[in-house]
Amino acid sequence: MKYFYSKKLSTSFLYPILFTVFTILILTTIYDAYNHKQRLMNALAEQADSLLNISASSAQDAFWSYNDESLKKIGDALFDYKEVIEVVILDENARIIYKHKRNTAITHQSYLFPRFVQQVYKDTQKIGEIQVVFTTYYLNKAIKNEVLSRFIQTIIVNFIIFVIILLLSRTLTKSIDEIDEGVKAFSEGNVNSRIHVKNNHEIGELAYRINRLFDTIIENSKKLSDNYFTLQHKEELLRVAEERYRYAVEGSNDAIWDWNLLTGDYYISARGAKILGLSENELMDLSTWNSFLYPEDKASFEHFHAGFHHEPDSYREFQFRIIGKSGEIRWLFCRGKGILDQSNRLIRVSGFYTDITERIKAEESINQLAYYDVLTGLPNRAMLFQYLEKLFTSPNSAVTNNISGTLLFIDLDDFRTINDTKGHVVGDQMLVQVAKDLKAEIKCDIITRIGGDEFVIIQKDCDDAQAIKLSNEIINVIRAPKVLNGYEFNLSCSIGISLFPKDGSDIDTLLMKADTAMYKAKDHGKNQFKFFEQSMNDQIVHKISMHHDIRQGLLNKEFILFYQPQVEVETGKVVGVEALVRWQHPTLGLLSPIHFIELAEETGLIIPLGEYILRTACAQSTEWEKTGYKNISMSVNISAKQFNKKTLVDDILKIIDETQMRTDLLNLEVTETVAMENLESSIAIMNSLKEKGIVFSLDDFGIGYSSLTYLKTMPFNYLKIDKQFVQSVQHDNYEEVVIKAIIEIAHSMNLTVIAEGIETKDQLQPLINYKCDHVQGYYFSPPLPKNEVEKLLMRHLP
Repeated sequence: MKYFYSKKLSTSFLYPILFTVFTILILTTIYDAYNHKQRLMNALAEQADSLLNISASSAQDAFWSYNDESLKKIGDALFDYKEVIEVVILDENARIIYKHKRNTAITHQSYLFPRFVQQVYKDTQKIGEIQVVFTTYYLNKAIKNEVLSRFIQTIIVNFIIFVIILLLSRTLTKSIDEIDEGVKAFSEGNVNSRIHVKNNHEIGELAYRINRLFDTIIENSKKLSDNYFTLQHKEELLRVAEERYRYAVEGSNDAIWDWNLLTGDYYISARGAKILGLSENELMDLSTWNSFLYPEDKASFEHFHAGFHHEPDSYREFQFRIIGKSGEIRWLFCRGKGILDQSNRLIRVSGFYTDITERIKAEESINQLAYYDVLTGLPNRAMLFQYLEKLFTSPNSAVTNNISGTLLFIDLDDFRTINDTKGHVVGDQMLVQVAKDLKAEIKCDIITRIGGDEFVIIQKDCDDAQAIKLSNEIINVIRAPKVLNGYEFNLSCSIGISLFPKDGSDIDTLLMKADTAMYKAKDHGKNQFKFFEQSMNDQIVHKISMHHDIRQGLLNKEFILFYQPQVEVETGKVVGVEALVRWQHPTLGLLSPIHFIELAEETGLIIPLGEYILRTACAQSTEWEKTGYKNISMSVNISAKQFNKKTLVDDILKIIDETQMRTDLLNLEVTETVAMENLESSIAIMNSLKEKGIVFSLDDFGIGYSSLTYLKTMPFNYLKIDKQFVQSVQHDNYEEVVIKAIIEIAHSMNLTVIAEGIETKDQLQPLINYKCDHVQGYYFSPPLPKNEVEKLLMRHLP
């Protein structure tokens, strides 16, 4: 404590001031760091919510249609953010579709941000879930760097204060010490003592008066000393305040500005010069500052300044752009406050300029991600809905003013073929080219890509005739040959047209009706357009209802299997059955596949339905084996979507393992069209399953490719003659000749021949004559439930 009460004036206040300044700066640093951390945490949470909402919206259709590839792309897009360390995408059954996790230092437990979970719903039904985990590693690193920087600044500030106070106080107190010595000598009785100082300021004047008026100095010395020390203290406080203000200005990220209306002077701190790319020594005035303003913002900037004249003591804000010395455009946020004199007259305006360029860029990036398609750059579904909502809800909307308009729903025909044959990279390039051609050639209000190969175009003030003209222009643009990677592609499209306000005055209705009309165009041969008609809507409502019922039927196990016996021609014994699905609909009764299989194929529900059929058939085969109905083969149809599923082999083997079925009894039926869609892949799948003992039948032979070349190369065990040949057979007619040729060729290739659809004895006789191996049809038995099949099998037991 002796240092705080030193007899030297130069040091008596030095240490308390340094301690106070140091404490304030440290507390300020801690407070600012805490607030900064909270802002960063909030920003990270907001970013997570935004990303999850956008991803959930993009993933809804993919979940609904079991499109794992699209879900993986969405997962990859989320994982590209460096703050994201884990992404998990689950379907409605909590099955993991996508999971990716970083294994680096930033994933340490201490950096983990709470897991964000976004559930995805279709109507009220949960169809999936997206989970994202963020790391606070970068946030913590930024906070640590800021605290360290501020601590170093605090040390530097204290050192500078120490040096300044020490030097100045010693210079000033030297004269005071001389006065003190004189006064001391005088107070000790040395009346001849005189004070000698060389200073010419107040202290020198004081010494002079003391020497001349020494007889009164004793009476006034205490009062004079008190006044002097008070003055010195105020000077030191003023000096410290000025230093603090200077360091605050120099250390701030904001530029301080001050406009003196009386003199016209315009002051901007060194930070403002730095923002413009100028040196701190370059002079700055209002004219110079205005020369850097973005041309389109100059009028608004003048209006901002003029506003203080109308409301002198107001607080105003303004956002504008500048063009720096290097030509870079930066965004500034300006705040200002009018300052009045005693007569309430505006004399000055002061405020801050904040560089918000990075924030604006981040907002633009988020806006681009939220409202524009990443691949083509066209507005996306969200932008389309925003545009239409504004169109239909604004005071000048089309509906309010009864202005006609049209919505065109465009879908590229057979686009999947490009992806399957040339790869998705070429497919994406083709979508980019189509988008580019539409933007260049089609004049309309907005062109959007709402997903996959689907585009939507809006044109206001457009009647039926203009809609027809616009549709033909679109068809011609898309039909024009396109060359990519040395290949020439000839595309076509189907277009559905809905008119507003005729077909609706809300977004969902117009899109739904245009989509319905587009599918009608596809049904009528593609490469054309159709206007919406109410009859189309009735069909789609029925389709939607059935789609929902199929999904619920799978959940409620409403689908059952019937089995049609297959009879060996030579012995007349039942040697196998074909599993055929039926739907026990809760209100419509028992439905045959003709009522739901095509819709299941369209919606992708054929995959879970097909797996259910296969599992049920395999379990039934195992049950019959255990009951004593031995060596009855089980034929199960495999749909195109099932056969193209990458995990088909693993899925089938898993079902066999779960049901404990004999693999040699499982006969998978594949149509010619499915088998030929990707010949190499088909052969690989079949060979993998044949290694496990599973056999294959070529279903519906004679109505597809019917190529002997592929029949020779593919590992089929059975060949099924389509029923249209069998049911049309007559003696010596074309069908009989074809059947005879098929059987002879199949036998020469060691294939077992199965004829289906036999309903009469006349249809059976040629098959017996030409030594067909197995037969099935209503002549022998219709498809039966399992208990009826068991009765039939019982009669055939030895």
